Amino acid sequence: MKKRDHISAHDKEAAQYDQQVREYEYFGHDILFGMSFDYVKAHERLLDIGIGTGLASLPFAKAGLEVFGFDGSTEMLKICESKAFAKELTIFDLRETPFPYSDGYFNHVISSGVFHFFGELNAIVKEASRIIKSGGIFAFTVAAKNSKEDKAMSEDLQNYSKMPTSWGVAIFTHSNAYITSILRDNGFDNLKMQRILMRGGDKDCDDMQFRVYVAKREGK
Repeated sequence: MKKRDHISAHDKEAAQYDQQVREYEYFGHDILFGMSFDYVKAHERLLDIGIGTGLASLPFAKAGLEVFGFDGSTEMLKICESKAFAKELTIFDLRETPFPYSDGYFNHVISSGVFHFFGELNAIVKEASRIIKSGGIFAFTVAAKNSKEDKAMSEDLQNYSKMPTSWGVAIFTHSNAYITSILRDNGFDNLKMQRILMRGGDKDCDDMQFRVYVAKREGK
């Protein structure tokens, strides 16, 4: 099989993506919204990194926030645009930095179901820190090891592990120690973390553990 990257894979699956999420019994986007709700207000400006079809940011729009989003997949953005809730959608590959926004432009930043396609996350977290106003939140998901494996990773100073998939796009699991470290180093106070399970996307794959984080941007 020819190696695929996550953008081309999502272009191909865009039309079926929302249904696939339901079939995989993954509702991390709903959990992310629930964990974030106490920290957001109507009319605030929110960026969704890797917005895709808009599953994660639609609840924020319904709560009255102005939603901006970017994604590397044009097909996913077409689906998102059809839902008519985002103020601005931009085609942009988040493997590139800096992000196309000025310092402190957003009150809050979120990202759901995206960061497990990347190993090193420090550059992304650094950019999130730059564009979030003081006191705003950064809420996101990562794929995670179970507690025993995560402890071993931390002791070995291993930040993440790469996992192949049958659909040709590798995913990465990140240690809790790594995530909390890069949040701290980039000016965030980690407020909440919740473990969740998702049914394995591959037919022979075990359930996967994810973590949802909500962190607050400290004063600049």
